[in-house]
Amino acid sequence: MSYTFTILSPTDTPLFTHEFGTSRSGGDGVPRFTATERAMNPFILHSALDIVEEVQWGTSSSSGSAAMYLKHIDKYQNNFISCWITGANVRFLLLTRPRDEALGLGSGGAGSQRGSLAGGRAGLGGNAGGVYNPTSPATEEAVKNFFVDVYEVWVKTIMNPFFHVGNGDVVKSPVFRARVAAAAKKYL
Repeated sequence: MSYTFTILSPTDTPLFTHEFGTSRSGGDGVPRFTATERAMNPFILHSALDIVEEVQWGTSSSSGSAAMYLKHIDKYQNNFISCWITGANVRFLLLTRPRDEALGLGSGGAGSQRGSLAGGRAGLGGNAGGVYNPTSPATEEAVKNFFVDVYEVWVKTIMNPFFHVGNGDVVKSPVFRARVAAAAKKYL
């Protein structure tokens, strides 16, 4: 699977973008986007912002506050988008592009049984065909854990007095990028 992770400011300015592939279940961590998919990813992520705002400003939970992790919010062709919203309205968007085999579109050979978001076949929703399911509990838990780790690093980054997220500063820290990559390797 291939992933694009983007952090968007409250004014929809991209603050950070990172592409990676799956590292679990024998993956090598390299994204497998074609040139066309790579060019379309920012547009797909920005188109999901309408749904994010609809969910964000819609009815709240029983506790009186909206959740930070919005889970799987949108699908475009074979791309799935998950979202996390911080208290300052910064959005973390994760675009997941499963391999065609994981979607049930491949040849069905031995390669179709490899990999999943949460690792192993449990993350594929338990279907006999091994079809990717973004709403399976194992998949949602893996994505949520990834977002929690990134959120912790994000809070530490914005506490830096030289970083001004309100001004649309882009995160250029190699330490931040390395920690996002480590969270991706650990959970995705």
